[in-house]
Amino acid sequence: MSGQETQYMAKDLAASLDVTTSTLRRWAIALEGAHYPFERNEKGQRIYTEQDIATLEELKRLLGEKLSFADAIQQLTGQSKTKEYEPDTKKLVMTSEELEKLISHAVKKAVKKEREKLFKQLKKQMKKEMEKLRDKS
Repeated sequence: MSGQETQYMAKDLAASLDVTTSTLRRWAIALEGAHYPFERNEKGQRIYTEQDIATLEELKRLLGEKLSFADAIQQLTGQSKTKEYEPDTKKLVMTSEELEKLISHAVKKAVKKEREKLFKQLKKQMKKEMEKLRDKS
């Protein structure tokens, strides 16, 4: 950004757009989610430029024309909502023997952990019973 470009804070911009600061924040978050870059100050707050103002004014106009919020964001950024939120998945290929081994290992590990837990409880209970016997004698 050039040093001479005018910068606006959220409160001022929201007032000029005639929207609340929370609406402006929601719009900015949605635009950022679609890879629209906003400048930020040293405190991490968004600083709006003339270009940002034009973009936000266009967003308001599109919404006024009853375009859905997601469609308006897409139109402004060229980002498809489905593309943006599509999970990054990888296909896992495994033989039935490998799956069986994996499950067997997990079950053995869980049984061992449970056995250790029960052993500790039994040891604690036995200690209590031994103390009761000593106190009686």
